[in-house]
Amino acid sequence: MNDSLSMMATTGLLGYGFGEEAFRHGLEMDLDFIAADAGSMDPGPHYLGAGVPFVSRKAIKRDIGLMLEGALDKDVPMLIGSAGGGGSAPQVALVREVIEEIAAERGYHFRMAVIHADQSKDYLHEKLRRGKIEPLGPIEDATPRTIDETHRVVAMMGVEPFQQALRNGAQVVLAGRATDASIYSAIPLMRGYDPGLVWHLSKIIECAGAVAVPKSGQDCMIGILKPDHFLVVPAHPDSRCTRMSVAAHTLYENPSPYHLEEPDGTVVTVDSTYEQADERTVKVAGSRFERSNRYTVKLEGVRRAGYRTVFIAGARDPGLIAIIDDYIDLCSERVRQQVAALDIGEDQYKLNVHVYGKSGTMASREPVQDATPHEIGILAEVLADDEETSKAVMAKARLALLHSDFPGRKCISGNLAIPFSPSDIPVGQTYEFNLWHIMEIDDPLEPFPIEMVDL
Repeated sequence: MNDSLSMMATTGLLGYGFGEEAFRHGLEMDLDFIAADAGSMDPGPHYLGAGVPFVSRKAIKRDIGLMLEGALDKDVPMLIGSAGGGGSAPQVALVREVIEEIAAERGYHFRMAVIHADQSKDYLHEKLRRGKIEPLGPIEDATPRTIDETHRVVAMMGVEPFQQALRNGAQVVLAGRATDASIYSAIPLMRGYDPGLVWHLSKIIECAGAVAVPKSGQDCMIGILKPDHFLVVPAHPDSRCTRMSVAAHTLYENPSPYHLEEPDGTVVTVDSTYEQADERTVKVAGSRFERSNRYTVKLEGVRRAGYRTVFIAGARDPGLIAIIDDYIDLCSERVRQQVAALDIGEDQYKLNVHVYGKSGTMASREPVQDATPHEIGILAEVLADDEETSKAVMAKARLALLHSDFPGRKCISGNLAIPFSPSDIPVGQTYEFNLWHIMEIDDPLEPFPIEMVDL
């Protein structure tokens, strides 16, 4: 272990972008590696199910192009985790294609490791039989049927696959689904730094500019490890970190700011101290790591949930707004009767109508009940097993919402203002999470095969 190790987190999510000026300033430091998280499940199950990123390919190429240039110029490793958003095989393949394209265009030469995170159904069935899969939070136990219904599932790797890839000679590591902090912890742990400090620093900088002020979200973040503390400082000279901005990030995506779970243990920040080292830099000490008696990885899996069609409209009639809940019930019954004539039963579709401006966000949990909006937005959605049924039911739902009568109605035609033509918008196959569990494994490398590529 050296006296100091420096890392740069370029962005909280590859493709969201980062300021080039901040990045160039960061490169002027004595960096040991450059890294970026490329994924999240925040946008929901669709992107994992469809195997596509939720940022543009053009944005991914821009960010990777700068990172590759910097890493190769400084001759340091570049690490990317959760490639393509969900870290599944097609998403990793897209990012790999971008890297290979940049290398070909610029004449770059380097060794790359591609780490896969997809899990086979046979492997999951074997783990389930051995009692090694359990729910993560309020979700039902996994069953053989759960696994059989799964369309795609990934596991979140820890540091070990990254470390093995580096031992294999990789300068660029492109990984599937991974814990955010593992991307940044792999190299410091290999070099012997204190695990509590390593994991805590990694947790803080994994969202890069999120802990910088002013909060542009585009800043690169520098983490500097010492034997008994670490420092966090923005790469851009006009940005700064504060004790509050750094400490608050331990609560981000966690139920407790004092216990942060990783595959092989827990970061404990109960005794952590946060000191303003200078105007731009925060010093953190006192964090510790408690190892678990088992090694677990999170499983994220999705199953097909049918085809969705959506319809968007607005209403400004005070008479309609005053009775909108009853009106939606009336329209839903009208839809049920009319689609029955098309041989579509109630069990073949789901119709939901969200009323924005009244309770569209919180639905039945909306605490404000006495305010009457002057206008509302209506979002109707139909989910069915096939696209034709979804479209057919939506056509009837749109007709009912647009033309049904109600007490006090003065107009003789449409009730709604429709912003788009076509009004009914099919969004295709949809997905829902069905695996949100943890899986105990004996070998941290076993579920994550590594492929070495020379470019």
